[in-house]
Amino acid sequence: MNLSPDDLIGVWTLEATYLIDDEDNQTPALGDNPTGRILYTTDGYMVAMTGYGDRQLSADASDADKAAAFDSFMTYSGRWSVSGNVVTHEIDHATDPNWVGSSRERTIDHQGDRMVFSGLSGDGVTRAIIIWRRAEG
Repeated sequence: MNLSPDDLIGVWTLEATYLIDDEDNQTPALGDNPTGRILYTTDGYMVAMTGYGDRQLSADASDADKAAAFDSFMTYSGRWSVSGNVVTHEIDHATDPNWVGSSRERTIDHQGDRMVFSGLSGDGVTRAIIIWRRAEG
């Protein structure tokens, strides 16, 4: 299925994300209740934010609390394009500076108000599945 930019433009809410290994075992990537948003703008920019659903609030955060908060949340932004059923994110800003200058490609199974991303995870071996639902406006 060929997607148009209009199929993606707007705000999407994370429903689920998991990793699939070479034996088809599924592991939740961000725990049982992940949270997140992805936003695609008409002028070709995007931002994604995802996190564990059980992140803890800490009034007087210790260094360990700060490290846990960093490890349980990820955000990046940049330019985006779509070709066929593949979206490419060209990352120019990210929580993890190692991501800056890289790109992420995801195959999309677009289902109207729901889209399922699929692509290699950061380890280059397991497959990442990310399920988004169009945010209600």
